[in-house]
Amino acid sequence: MFNSGRIIAKIRSITLVVPFPLLIVKSMIPHLVRIFSGFVLTTGFFSTLAVGAENKAFPPHTFTLTDGYELELAAAPGLVERPMHMYFDKEGALYVTDSSGDSRPAPLQLAEPSHRILRLVDMDGDGVFDESTVFAEKVPFPEGILVYEGDIYVGAPPHIWKFSDTDGDHVADERTPWFNGGTVEKCGNDMHGPYLGPDGYFYWTKGIYLEQSFLLGNGKLHRSRAPHMFRARPDGSELEVVMTGGMNNPVGVAFSETGERFLSGTFFVHPKTHPGQRDGILHAVYGGMYGRKNPAVLSGHPRTGDFLPIMSHMGASASSGVLMPRNNALGLKGDLLCADFNLRRVSRHSLSPSGASYASKITTLLESDQPEFHPTDVIEDADGSILVADTSSWYEMCCPRSTIVKPEDFGAIYRIRKSDSTVTDDPRGFELDWENPAVTYLSDERPVVVARAIDALAKEENIAALSASKAGVPALWSLHRIEGAAAREAIRERINQGSEEERSVAIRSAGLWRDADAAEALSDALTSQDAHIVRLAAMALGRIGDRSKKSALLEAGKGELDPFLKHAVTYSLFEMGVAGSVAESHPLGTQLRKMDEVAKSGPNPNVRPDIAQADPVEMDGVKVARQYTRMGELRSHFVKEGGDPKRGEKLFADPANMCITCHRLGDLGTDFGPELTQIGAMRGRFDILEAIVYPSASIVRYYDRVDVKTKQGAIVSGIISSETEDTMTLSPAPGAEIPVRSKDIVEA
Repeated sequence: MFNSGRIIAKIRSITLVVPFPLLIVKSMIPHLVRIFSGFVLTTGFFSTLAVGAENKAFPPHTFTLTDGYELELAAAPGLVERPMHMYFDKEGALYVTDSSGDSRPAPLQLAEPSHRILRLVDMDGDGVFDESTVFAEKVPFPEGILVYEGDIYVGAPPHIWKFSDTDGDHVADERTPWFNGGTVEKCGNDMHGPYLGPDGYFYWTKGIYLEQSFLLGNGKLHRSRAPHMFRARPDGSELEVVMTGGMNNPVGVAFSETGERFLSGTFFVHPKTHPGQRDGILHAVYGGMYGRKNPAVLSGHPRTGDFLPIMSHMGASASSGVLMPRNNALGLKGDLLCADFNLRRVSRHSLSPSGASYASKITTLLESDQPEFHPTDVIEDADGSILVADTSSWYEMCCPRSTIVKPEDFGAIYRIRKSDSTVTDDPRGFELDWENPAVTYLSDERPVVVARAIDALAKEENIAALSASKAGVPALWSLHRIEGAAAREAIRERINQGSEEERSVAIRSAGLWRDADAAEALSDALTSQDAHIVRLAAMALGRIGDRSKKSALLEAGKGELDPFLKHAVTYSLFEMGVAGSVAESHPLGTQLRKMDEVAKSGPNPNVRPDIAQADPVEMDGVKVARQYTRMGELRSHFVKEGGDPKRGEKLFADPANMCITCHRLGDLGTDFGPELTQIGAMRGRFDILEAIVYPSASIVRYYDRVDVKTKQGAIVSGIISSETEDTMTLSPAPGAEIPVRSKDIVEA
């Protein structure tokens, strides 16, 4: 089968893992269910709860929170059904993408859209929403939401849609495509976002490996199959690539006050080569390239050396929405909060400087005892409380959950507060004079007021007042939004003056505007003792492209550099167009020449064809009914609490059952089938039961069997165990590997 001139090797949805229940008599299955369910439900890995814990019950969930926090039900079923993404407007109304429960492949959902956007209002200000209305219906599979200047932007592959309410009735009467990526893959991973950065740009991510092609803001053609982070101005101009990766699904983007970006997502590394790892959060720097190692899509993309490291590894967490709070009402300012879809929790990542990047300490802020709890988003309200969207368990199209029984579960929105929190007076600043905003608003203790003032004050007549303001970072972001030479000069004056945070914003602004007159000040910043400042200065110089600063960058590139600083200097020299002229004797010389060669040669001709997942086989209705009945019979053998983990562990480790032949659990087993170390945290009892009894009902991503036909006429089958620039290695059974040259693969 051919597609766009490329050969497609299809995946067959048949598991290779030999399920141990097939080796035992049927009468033993109920007994095994009692033992095994107790085992798997007590072996999930959970990060440590920080300093004690509190419990709160919202049936069927019992939540555990870090000591000192409390939980409220902010929007129950009836107001929302399956909330996915959330964003507040200036008036405090909450816009929510609400799923219809349609879990068919995304292309079908594009043709028959059934999701919606809700508008929730808290009428009495008590933190519980009282009113829910439908803002827009028939929305394709939503992957993000943003409210900007009264319009609602929703990523729904392949588009970012702009929904407008032109008559003020809180119902969208216009929808136009703001961006079109052009691809819709089965899982809908082609698009996540958009997200608004403090620099005023829209950011969004592209996942999976379909090729996208469109013009960038500089007029150059972007053609790539790799995942990316993109950004553009709200009017769609200045579209550019921010970073590149081989991961499957980059999802959420969070920003620090100075504009640092943090990206959550999946398959940053492959669990077969990195047991216990897979998903997490990375520090997304400009021009950076991150794993997973994926030569099939990364070939042709010059990189500055090894993949940049992942900041937070969390295993198969399916990390989704991520947030860096601005308000310190909960004591979380400067940390990252992440909705871990698979692990029924919200994790907290306490950051500390590490070279030119950050290190993180992971704890759990909120956790449910029910596997049906699937958090997808976390956002901050004006009073500093945190909202958590639980979409429940409807999603299954690319998640190996029960395919036989689909319960009509509904989600909810929860609110996390500090136990001793006090009521914030006018948290959104409604009582302020927004017709005549004052520069002093930028120093307000209410982050929502500050954010609104940054935009309101971004006018040329305010340049002098903003330059003299003691507000620091907010004043600089307001200046950044103003066009013209006077604003650029005001920013330049702060590149080497003020706090590290102020200098960071000034440098980032100079780079975004490509302010050529800032090159000298940026060159001076390269001598800073602060690695973060040097990294940002190098980034800005590369974007400006002043080749007279080559020597200063080469000097900054000497000595022992941490990965992020080395990347920034190397990428700057490459972007400046001087890579080929750097002496090989320089520490960066060899890598720069490799980058230059890759840029000139284009994609690797030995890269294998696309691997397209086959459409699922429709099951016979009679067979489904029979399996449903059998699952109901076995379900009656579940124990209500506990189980017998010791007997379960013995069962797993017994070679006669063949579990350890294919699977790994902790230090036991083999990395052939899916890792089970966190299975109790990720999957419900019913999902696990189905996987035992009907193991081919759903297949974990990247553990499908691939059948490929070679030019020599051979059919080679197996799980993809590794890839290089020119070879794909298939594993037909545990311990067996068959290398196949990518250029020899023809259609399957």
